[in-house]
Amino acid sequence: MTDRVLVGFEVHQPFRVRRNAFWSPRFRGSPLEKYFDEGKNREVFERVRRKCYIPATNVILDEIEAGEDEGREVKFFFSVSGTLLDQAEMWGRDFLELLQLLSSTGKVEFLAQTYYHSVTSLWEDRTEWREQVQMHRETVKSLLGQEPTTFENTELLTTPVTVEEAERMGFSGYILEGKESLLKGRSPNFVYRRKGGEISLLPRNYVLSDDVAFRFSNRSWDQYPLTANKYASWIRSSPGQLVTLFVDYETFGEHHWAETGIMDFLRWLPRELDRAGVKMVLPREVVHSPYYELEVEGISSWADIRKDHTSWLGNVMQWAYDEAVRRAEMPSRELKGEFLRAWRYFSTSDNYYYLFTESGGPGEVHSYFSAYDSPLDAFLNEFYAVNSFLHEELKALGVENEPFFFYKDGKRFSVAWNEREFREVLKRDPSLKDHEKFMEEWLK
Repeated sequence: MTDRVLVGFEVHQPFRVRRNAFWSPRFRGSPLEKYFDEGKNREVFERVRRKCYIPATNVILDEIEAGEDEGREVKFFFSVSGTLLDQAEMWGRDFLELLQLLSSTGKVEFLAQTYYHSVTSLWEDRTEWREQVQMHRETVKSLLGQEPTTFENTELLTTPVTVEEAERMGFSGYILEGKESLLKGRSPNFVYRRKGGEISLLPRNYVLSDDVAFRFSNRSWDQYPLTANKYASWIRSSPGQLVTLFVDYETFGEHHWAETGIMDFLRWLPRELDRAGVKMVLPREVVHSPYYELEVEGISSWADIRKDHTSWLGNVMQWAYDEAVRRAEMPSRELKGEFLRAWRYFSTSDNYYYLFTESGGPGEVHSYFSAYDSPLDAFLNEFYAVNSFLHEELKALGVENEPFFFYKDGKRFSVAWNEREFREVLKRDPSLKDHEKFMEEWLK
């Protein structure tokens, strides 16, 4: 039986591309104003802030305080994207202050992730991914007063390289999906050590997590209603070392409205866990006690049925959008400022997610926060917007030539628009040195 549990939340909202970028493209102002819908982004944030962020966080703070008074340990972990923190600074300082109050209790751990909750870990050149991780790490330290030691990649996207890179960046723990093909028949209810390395791996128990995230208010579910007492007993009876639970924070009040009893469930869960003999712990407290070794192979995530990368790069529209985003990287880096920031907004996983075309339950999840009527509508707007953005950048730089594409092992690795960018790519990856012979021909 399990006597320890990790309970954590993903907290994220993107900056959405204007839904009328293709149909009515005449906007003025900065790149952020022209291509991203401030009105819609603020509307969604304020709605979720009212229904979830403020009430759920107050429940957690109340329970931490009650636990201290009653001699119980009430602990949670959070992974808050940089874009969500940006929105909180602009439109919800009260929520940001609550997050800071959570941090001050010493009972809440904040994880690191990519600042822009991006898909950049799937690119062959991971320079941008590493920069976003470092940006997020520094922001959590400056805004929330913690230096993260545990890492959670966007949507739990995991490859052998992301785990190795996270270890190289000094993280001691890594949250990943407890996918059967990854665990090879073993239970997710253990702390693992990466085979050939030192970083500890904490697989999410997706069955128990999804019982709350997706099934809580489903009246046709054979376990409805789910009470905190019943759920705590399930955790206690699960075999293994500990259970890792990780859900979207919006589960509480947004995906499941307060009328379903979800807030009461959150309030009573710490008490019922204590009664069941299950101790709430933090990732940083368990990463030094790995039980097994685990070889990370392939690509995994917490998305949809396949639990891989196809939610973001699984169809032609997503590939085309991704290609356009990657073409704009070098001009954005050269122009810096709002151009670079806007380009990074384009890289956010949600903008890829809205292009997902499968139907059924997964399709409903993908469309929940989408401003578009269909994936095709999303593609027309987003693909037009990112290409219009790139055209504006090239005009600002006075660039008229086509870019040079770098290939490595048969895959597109990077892109350069001028000689300086060409040499920067060669400097980042000396194995591409042989490409220098093509530079003079390209620059003619």
